[in-house]
Amino acid sequence: MQLLAVVLFALLLVACSPPVEESALGSRLVSAPCVAGAAAWMIGDDPAQVDVPPDAPALRVATYNLHSGLGYQRALRRSRGEVERNLRGIAAAIARAGAEPVDVVGLNEVDFDSRRSGGFDQAAFIADELERLTGARYRVVYGETRRRRVPGFELRFGNAALVRHPVLHDNACLYDSASNCTVTGKTASFPVLHAGGFGHELAHEGRGVITLTIEFHGRLLDVLVTHLEAFALADREAQAAHLVRHFIQPDRTTVLLGDINAVPTALTYGRAFFAADRTHDILTSGPLADARVLRASMAREADWTAWATYPARRPVWPLDAVLGSLDLVPNEVQAIGEGESDHRGFYVEYRVADAAPVLEAQRARHDAIRRRQLAQILRCDLAGEEGERRGKLRWLAEGTGFLDIATAVERELLSAKRGAP
Repeated sequence: MQLLAVVLFALLLVACSPPVEESALGSRLVSAPCVAGAAAWMIGDDPAQVDVPPDAPALRVATYNLHSGLGYQRALRRSRGEVERNLRGIAAAIARAGAEPVDVVGLNEVDFDSRRSGGFDQAAFIADELERLTGARYRVVYGETRRRRVPGFELRFGNAALVRHPVLHDNACLYDSASNCTVTGKTASFPVLHAGGFGHELAHEGRGVITLTIEFHGRLLDVLVTHLEAFALADREAQAAHLVRHFIQPDRTTVLLGDINAVPTALTYGRAFFAADRTHDILTSGPLADARVLRASMAREADWTAWATYPARRPVWPLDAVLGSLDLVPNEVQAIGEGESDHRGFYVEYRVADAAPVLEAQRARHDAIRRRQLAQILRCDLAGEEGERRGKLRWLAEGTGFLDIATAVERELLSAKRGAP
């Protein structure tokens, strides 16, 4: 009876919710040439390998969606013993990922005190396990996104960051109130963050971002941990835009970790309900580069199979990502873990190098990739009436970081001084 009620409720949400394929930028009606063009969006005549100094410090980061410790299958609740076994497996996977302890861990779908998973702090549990396994002590920074006080169904849930370096500043907020805690100090009402609708209101899960600044080898390092919207595509793209425009300072060493619930455009075209998704384009339109994209570009390789993280037992989609500023050169990139969650984790070892030749090579590669991304969007996603095209152009100009690499013609289009072609 309980299962039937859950199924009926889920069907009601689907019936009342807006179509999940709606996008602020992407078009669902994509021609074959556009699909073929997207397949090579990150493989081009880019610069040669980046020559990193041998003494450059290593920054090791990992991100993991815990699924509340409930395991790889859907479940309403598990015993504390089962949850602890899953979390120990996740901690062991993180500890094994690198030769040295991980510096920063981003956690998503964390229960802080929830009846369904045994009523304990899962972020603190992972931190204690990592200390036991590696000897490194971690501070936990919390980002609660949801709380329920219904007797018998109590829940505290959200994101967390584990850090083993001095934390100089930390903050956490929901995207719905992002204007109150932006890093850059800029506030704006564009783009709209919440799609609305009766079904969306019922199914809406708070999404948030943790921001912190740590001291790392004598430099300041900004860390962002987030978990983007899973089903409402326009909301997810808007959250990505707010990250790029209001939470990232372009002149700072920065790393962004989390389950972004999105894949690069080349893979998006293969996702039935999310073919129009441009979340990944938005996230990488500014000063941050996807570690996987840089590695793939250096190797002239478009196969991301080894980096897929979802579903955990037979991963197909690389939903969990690490993005970094251009003074962070990815040296090792790998999916980690197995079936302790419905996601696998993701690990990146960076080399931190701000010498001019390194930055120039990284910027040249990132900018070349961004130009191809922007050209793909302008060529393939501006279908519709004149008003719709102008709206998308305005969205690109105000909600992304593409403007600084646009050609003169593209800048004119993005400024909406004349209609789209």
